[in-house]
Amino acid sequence: MIKTTTTTPTLTTISRLAQQSLLVEVSLAPKPGLVDPFSAGAHHDMDYDLFLTSIQAWSPYLKLYLKLGVASTDLTKLFDSLRRAGAQAERMMLTATDHVNTHKGANFSYAVLLGALGWCLQTTSLADLATQDFAPVFAAVQTMTAGITAADFKDVSTKTNLSYGEQLYVDFGVTGIRGEAEAGYPALQALALPWLRAHGELPATRRYLELMLYLIAELEDVNILHRGGLTALTQVQAYAKDLRAQTWPDMATLVRALQAFDAQMISWHLSPGGTADLLALAIFFDQLATSPLTAV
Repeated sequence: MIKTTTTTPTLTTISRLAQQSLLVEVSLAPKPGLVDPFSAGAHHDMDYDLFLTSIQAWSPYLKLYLKLGVASTDLTKLFDSLRRAGAQAERMMLTATDHVNTHKGANFSYAVLLGALGWCLQTTSLADLATQDFAPVFAAVQTMTAGITAADFKDVSTKTNLSYGEQLYVDFGVTGIRGEAEAGYPALQALALPWLRAHGELPATRRYLELMLYLIAELEDVNILHRGGLTALTQVQAYAKDLRAQTWPDMATLVRALQAFDAQMISWHLSPGGTADLLALAIFFDQLATSPLTAV
């Protein structure tokens, strides 16, 4: 592999964009059933301040994920290194939040995607990656995570205490974030990023809110499945699709519709946490694609 030079300031800037995407996502409002600055959504154990504390605690690892990718010579070994670093980041998160899980899924996704991005930057400029809609990054994730679902769930039938991800796999065959990674994040490649490119004329806040609504309507959100099963998922998707069929003449109309959706999600005790993670990742790649870094 012929390496190009990736400077530390570049990695610092990319990692700051990654942290910023997490902050933009949690600060976006209103978000149905999710934490934002004005609502805890359908949560009783977390709020906006806790999310800020969590991001502050584990986001220093974002740059480490990039550096591991830049330094790696083997994708399988890179994934092992990223999992070890990710476990450390998760411990930092749980310590800061008094063991409330605010970002476990996001931490996994940022680890593998930033590690893959660092790997690709060995041979390809950020500008070229952006021109390719970051397809080489998603391909690298596919390669490094191949077989993860089968490996992680191989003993699930004999275990007595299952994580909720394992329980969803047993109940519904849902592979969750592992399956998404193994497939190269198709929800990002085929849904979120194309939608953002097609709606670049919208102001940023409205664009991200409408993307969120689109993702709620389309995603098999594991957090909703965990809380309410397939019936709840169908119910939430139908509500989101009904809203998307409407038109909003101005931002105020959209905000009122989302506030009503939030109240409904709270009454159902449902939160689309999988959507939130994907939204943050989409914001990251969206802002990375338009960063001055992609001009060189």
